[in-house]
Amino acid sequence: MNPDNLASLVQGYSKKTEDIFMSLSSDFPKLLNGNQGSSCDDLKNIFNKIENESNLSRKTEIEYFGNYSEKYSGLFEELNEKIENLSNINEQINNIKNDSEEMELIALNAMVVSIKSGEKGRAFSCITENLQRLSSDMISLSGKLTNEETALIQNINALKNLFQDIIDCQNRISQISFSQMNKIKQCMDTSSAPLQEFVDLSNSVFPLIQSSMEGLNLQENIKELFNKACKNLKEILQDDFSSSDEKMIESTNSIIQDISTNLNESIKIFMDNWDKVKTIFAETDEKRKMFIENCFNPNYSEENFSVTNLFEAINDDFQQLNNEFMKFQNAQKRVVGVCRGITDKARGMYDIFINLRPVINRLQHVRILQEIEVSKNEAIKTVKDFVTDMDNLIADSSNSLDIMQSTIEVFIQEIGELINSFSVSIADDTLKMNEVKSEKTNFFTHLQELEDKFSSITQNFTAYSPEFSYQCNNVIDLLDQLNQIESDLKNISLDISTENKKVSSYEGYKEVDNQISKESFDNVSIDSNFIMEDVSFF
Repeated sequence: MNPDNLASLVQGYSKKTEDIFMSLSSDFPKLLNGNQGSSCDDLKNIFNKIENESNLSRKTEIEYFGNYSEKYSGLFEELNEKIENLSNINEQINNIKNDSEEMELIALNAMVVSIKSGEKGRAFSCITENLQRLSSDMISLSGKLTNEETALIQNINALKNLFQDIIDCQNRISQISFSQMNKIKQCMDTSSAPLQEFVDLSNSVFPLIQSSMEGLNLQENIKELFNKACKNLKEILQDDFSSSDEKMIESTNSIIQDISTNLNESIKIFMDNWDKVKTIFAETDEKRKMFIENCFNPNYSEENFSVTNLFEAINDDFQQLNNEFMKFQNAQKRVVGVCRGITDKARGMYDIFINLRPVINRLQHVRILQEIEVSKNEAIKTVKDFVTDMDNLIADSSNSLDIMQSTIEVFIQEIGELINSFSVSIADDTLKMNEVKSEKTNFFTHLQELEDKFSSITQNFTAYSPEFSYQCNNVIDLLDQLNQIESDLKNISLDISTENKKVSSYEGYKEVDNQISKESFDNVSIDSNFIMEDVSFF
């Protein structure tokens, strides 16, 4: 091979090989630094955000719903006590009503006696008429008290029912939120585990890439050998061709063979590891397809709760939560009206009581008049027992009224305090429930944004970032170039070896020719055509 051409080829391959090793030295660290910004990282971030925001939303609910049942149990107990107190009032009302009915019957009997007494009984008859009218008033007022008491009890029971509705709403909201939390956790568990496996598998290429870099360790040897070959060829080109130059060419060929051997060893290190990398790429792609399929699996099961199932379920849960929030708010609004009704009915009972007291006083006055009339009128002495019975009934009614007054005054005071407590609790609940609703709404709104991001990511889901894939392809291309150079150097070495053999054969024939020329042509017969053929071969 022409030394000039050989020098040009070797220098070219030296420069190209050096450039390839420099590019590999630059690309491999980039590959090891990695896969930042990959779809895996984006999905993990979305899963973390869903779980973290769900936990944050749940934290407020736990603080609020943690003792809501106990908070109202005391109020319910007080309401029950108030109803028991009303039953005591009811007993006194019935006493007054019964006494009034008896007084009316006694008044009627006394009226009959006074009428039979004629003119002598006229004054007593007038007094008895007043007593009968007052007894009727007592019956009427006691009836009104009964009606007011019934309405008051109905309002109190309505308040209890409303509070039970509120507790039921709180309980359902808590249950829906807890269920939602479990769904999110279940989905994160079923999705994060295969995603982590996917990430671990994709990351397993990096140790192999690290091992591939060991192929770079031979670049200094290869560079040194190229420099040595170029030096030999430079010396050959500076001198006229001589036998010493032939040895230099043989030495250069040996160096080229060493370069090829080192390149082959370097490429083998690269490719042994890179073949494993490509295997992992294929396995990763299969896992990627499986993961995407599971994420969008429309079939719900307890073992496999897909991400799309999660988004749909949370959307349904949010609609249910909104309904419960509305029920809660409506119940709270009705509580205000019912509390006002309780206060009004309690005051109405007190107003009736105020009207009853004068009637009792007048009854006592009428009874005194009756007693005076009976004591001075012999014609009606037979109604003396009626007057005594009337006296006992009025006294009993007055006593019942006193008990009722004390009870109803305490009741009005305590029910007012209790309603104030209710109002404070309701106001506090409203603020906290609005906070829970606001956080739920924010969580749901943000979840919809995450759902859009999730769909966008999964549509182009890859194990590795585009930059990483580009760098991998670039490395594969460089290794192919390096492999081609190694193949070319082998061919060059083979060509040099072939030509060296030709030169050696030519020198051998030349030596034989010189020996023949010294001998006598008379004694040796030589086929000139053979010689010419052999010479022309070179």
